[in-house]
Amino acid sequence: MQFDPMMLARARLAMRVGIRNHLFDPNVRMVSVGLPEKGGKIIENQLAIRYHVVEKYHSQIQLEAALENGSTQSDLRAPIRVGQFTFETDVVQGKYLPHVWGWNPWQPTPPPNPRAQRADPMRGGLSISDEFHNSYGTLGGKVIDRATGVEMILSNWHVLVADWGARAGQRIYQPGRLDGGRSGDAVATLTRHAMGANLDAAVATLNGSRQLLTDQLNLNPVAGAALAQLGMEVTKSGRRTDVTRGRIVDVDATVRMTYGPVTKLIHNVMSIEPLVSFEQVSGPGDSGSLWIDTATNLAVGLHFAGSDFPERGLAIDLPTVLDALNVRLAIAPAAASARRAAWSGIQLGIVAPAATPMPASQAQEALVAR
Repeated sequence: MQFDPMMLARARLAMRVGIRNHLFDPNVRMVSVGLPEKGGKIIENQLAIRYHVVEKYHSQIQLEAALENGSTQSDLRAPIRVGQFTFETDVVQGKYLPHVWGWNPWQPTPPPNPRAQRADPMRGGLSISDEFHNSYGTLGGKVIDRATGVEMILSNWHVLVADWGARAGQRIYQPGRLDGGRSGDAVATLTRHAMGANLDAAVATLNGSRQLLTDQLNLNPVAGAALAQLGMEVTKSGRRTDVTRGRIVDVDATVRMTYGPVTKLIHNVMSIEPLVSFEQVSGPGDSGSLWIDTATNLAVGLHFAGSDFPERGLAIDLPTVLDALNVRLAIAPAAASARRAAWSGIQLGIVAPAATPMPASQAQEALVAR
């Protein structure tokens, strides 16, 4: 789905107005540019400023009562004007939590899953955790340090770091501790994270005990990284819900997310909704998964959170994550060759791009085989 770049730029300006005016409303959790929803259906080829709220008020009486008792601070239905352009607003319900699975006596025991087993070699989509927390998330994929060339694991801050007092050097287990991982399962050490840039992402340097492949469990090899687009159909391979599909309906969002005692604003967020109503998109334990464009096999997002009612997943723009962590996505030679051929065809005008072409710097990075 293609939108005029200038109109998207104006929508982003309108979104910033919405963030400034409403993100700290106690009822608002996220503000985005997205496809509006009417009557339970997404409206194609329209842009709206979307407010994601804990509770959606369906009548003026409910809204006035909420305004009076302080549950919300403003009426979110007013359009936002940018110059000569007016953008409608859309209010959708969504209470988002980080998607790591941690031990809880009230949670049901998760069913047996081959992704929870010790794997050699490793690949994206497997169970992983830090050494101190009885939990599991997902190994996102293999990346390469741009400065040193060392091989690393990419996942979320709340999977690899998981504590505000954590330090570089703590061990990373595969499988995660809640899946039985112990000291003998240490495969990497925490290197750095991007939470300082308001991105829930981190990398850990492999220790050489096991090989990490560049593919994703039960998916085609990833061909590189690209920018997400509204309407793009994507798929992911996650520890908790296996391979799932969805569609990107929000981009460029800022979400207010709680990590223990700390609340952070996470930027450059997209949301993914089911292709078919009531299908599952993601669940706790899928944090760290890569969302991949099904048409091109290009990775576009790093999954980190979601909601169940309604079903919706949240991911962070992958090129932004890679830049913040100063890494590049590791690509198998065959996937890199296919991407190189496709990119050459686009440059020569032989074939039309399936998505907006990447900037030259990103395209060159995506083609480097490892």
